Amino acid sequence: MKRKILFGSATIAVIIIATLGVREYGALKYSSDNNDSTNSNILEASESQIYHPEIGEWVSKMNLLLSEPLNDPKLKKAGNDEGFEYYLKSLVVNDESPLHLIKGNKKLEEDYTTLFLLTSYISHMQFARTVHLGPNGEAKESIELVDEWAPTDENTHKAFEYMKQIMNDLDVAVAINHKGKGELYGVTHLLNGDKASEVKKFVTSS
Repeated sequence: MKRKILFGSATIAVIIIATLGVREYGALKYSSDNNDSTNSNILEASESQIYHPEIGEWVSKMNLLLSEPLNDPKLKKAGNDEGFEYYLKSLVVNDESPLHLIKGNKKLEEDYTTLFLLTSYISHMQFARTVHLGPNGEAKESIELVDEWAPTDENTHKAFEYMKQIMNDLDVAVAINHKGKGELYGVTHLLNGDKASEVKKFVTSS
């Protein structure tokens, strides 16, 4: 379940400094607004944290990619197979990640590692559901054989959902581009999410 997070101008101070192409955003933390009438969780700025603009752009782009239907000719020819869509999207997330900019921020690195493991898992499961058609993965994108692919299993659905949730939370935390409002799933290390360990357990045990 999502937790609604409100950014009130009186309770959050986000410093944005553009210097040499680098932006400085406030690191975020949970606190109580001490208002019984709203009983909201408020996100406040604490110690400032440096994020390159490219990280924010990547997070926002990937969040949109994972949330919207994929417009890909291969997917259409595959009858919009859900597992294949997960696979194609995970390739984009992995291929376009600005790893060189993520390094150095421990918590962001942890979230990236989780994302990498999720994308790897989804890719592996696309291989697993087509392995009977090609032992070396040659059938992973053989859309003409889609009717012979094995069904997408429940763990693949779960892996993709976790990936979506992480990108959603990172988009709120890093890009801060939702006009001061965002909904969080609590699955990132960056925001000390209470479900981050749950996701880590999934990716390390699946």
